[in-house]
Amino acid sequence: MNRNQFLIAMAVMGVMSMAGSFLAVYVLQSEKPLNAQEGEAAGVVKATAFELVDKDGKSRASLSIGDDNGVQLTMLDDKGNGRLQLNSGGERAYLALLDRKGNMRYLVGQDDTSTMQTFNDAKGKSRILQQFQDDGNVLFSFVKEDGEASMTLLAGKEQASTLILSDPTGKNTVTMFAKDDQSSLQLEAGGGNLLNAVLGDGRPIFALTKDKHLRLRGMLGDDGTPEFIFLNDKKEAIWRANKDAK
Repeated sequence: MNRNQFLIAMAVMGVMSMAGSFLAVYVLQSEKPLNAQEGEAAGVVKATAFELVDKDGKSRASLSIGDDNGVQLTMLDDKGNGRLQLNSGGERAYLALLDRKGNMRYLVGQDDTSTMQTFNDAKGKSRILQQFQDDGNVLFSFVKEDGEASMTLLAGKEQASTLILSDPTGKNTVTMFAKDDQSSLQLEAGGGNLLNAVLGDGRPIFALTKDKHLRLRGMLGDDGTPEFIFLNDKKEAIWRANKDAK
């Protein structure tokens, strides 16, 4: 290439560069939407994944299609740890919040039969659980670190309304139950058991048990006659307040 050809080439490149600059300014300042593919409707951008980066080029959010063909959105902190996840695919759609160690601390999800949410501790173990089923049944539970429930509440249209309280050892419990005109309160501690109940026919019952042996029972008969019995460890009556009671 001689000197004249070189100057002509440089002039052409300069003109093309200026034209490209003006075109870029026009596109950026134009109010018209930018299309990802030629022929697509205005404003529609199609892709299988998107990634959002900060000024340092670090990934801070991603939008993609998961293995279950669901849409997943993940937001990351400045250390690259996922802190929020949204997923619409599979059997359950969910929203999850994570801590900086990657442990899921909160989860709310919905599947074909129920909506549920859980609160987890720093080790990722579920400590509070709530579930609302489409059939009207409800579960609400506080869970200890070992996975055993310390408080459980069940309620619903068909199932019994039940409240169960348990101490840290799991050996001492309080149980309240109500369904079909029956209700009861049961206390268990140190091998002893106290039961207060009202049966469906209206008869109240009072019972004391020690080491699984019923030792005292008080109740009303069908006709309202009171009965009060002391029993030995073989469940044999050793004294009755009403000798005529059967």
